[in-house]
Amino acid sequence: MRRFLIALFICIAGFVLFSFSVTLWRSPYSLKVLIASAYEDGLVVGRNPGKAAEWYLSAAEKGDPVGQYKRGIIQYYGRGIDADRPEGLRWINESAGHGNPHAQYYMGVASLVGGDSPSDFTQAAQWFSKAAEQGHAKAQRRLAMLYHNGEGVEVNNEQAFKWASKAGAQGDAEALTLLGTLYFAGEGTSANPGHAVELLTQAANAGDSLACELLGAANLNGTGTPKDVLAALQWYTRAADHGRVNAQYVLGYLYSNGGEVAVNYPLANHWLLQAAIQGHAVAKINLVIHLDKGLGIARNTLKACALLRVALKQTLPNDIAAPMRVELEEEERTLSPQQLAEVVALESLYSTPAGLRGLQGALTSGQ
Repeated sequence: MRRFLIALFICIAGFVLFSFSVTLWRSPYSLKVLIASAYEDGLVVGRNPGKAAEWYLSAAEKGDPVGQYKRGIIQYYGRGIDADRPEGLRWINESAGHGNPHAQYYMGVASLVGGDSPSDFTQAAQWFSKAAEQGHAKAQRRLAMLYHNGEGVEVNNEQAFKWASKAGAQGDAEALTLLGTLYFAGEGTSANPGHAVELLTQAANAGDSLACELLGAANLNGTGTPKDVLAALQWYTRAADHGRVNAQYVLGYLYSNGGEVAVNYPLANHWLLQAAIQGHAVAKINLVIHLDKGLGIARNTLKACALLRVALKQTLPNDIAAPMRVELEEEERTLSPQQLAEVVALESLYSTPAGLRGLQGALTSGQ
């Protein structure tokens, strides 16, 4: 029995060794990169970021593009070794120069963000183009957006449609959303609102919040799909829950304006406040009106004046700003010096997101 177990162990060990050898032979990565990856992810050996960095450096110094990219990322962010952003970026740039699409994409993003140097959209487009040609989905989507917006390249919606289609075919949700907008507008392709809605639905179900917002508008207006106000509210709410400030404002407007949506001031104020916290000026104006009249929120003239002061410091359409400024001046003429001092203090408070959140306690449950 013991001999049988020994023989079985030898066979299993031999099979594992053989399988490992075949894996190494078939792998597109060098042995050093595979060892580094094992240390990085804790596969077979214990997780050791420092050891991973050493092996990636060894591969990088031999000219391995993957090793250069991974060493660059580790060194840039300081994972297991001291952070050194210039040196990390140098390795990533070298990897990109050797054709690594992930490094090329990273350099494209770095060119957009700028950071230690000014943003360079032209350079970003060049890097994204290199990675996109190799099938990198995120690079394809980024390149499509640059062509659509005319950033770093001339506006070219045919190219935007081409690259968004390629990225969308790989399941990139943001690319599907861009495709949807192109089909809605008939830019770079023939207008097809129905297909636009189909693409946006795919993107929304994949988690893209902008797609949810656009589907809210499509259902509200009956564009590419039958008009469905309930569905519009559901889509807008999904987008708002993910922080889409415009969706939050639209919900606040719909729930307070009446018409096709039943008035619900507490719910309206909830969403208007969320939008206001993110800096939406018109949402603040709506809240001011509700505060002044006590609609779904405890009536308080001083708070209304303070919030209006904050809103009027932002960019607003003149047909909104001019009359609201007149109303503020007239209202404040009726206040005592002590009340005006309180308005000034509240203005300072409401100038910050944290201060605005304090208004949550003033929301009421009544209509």
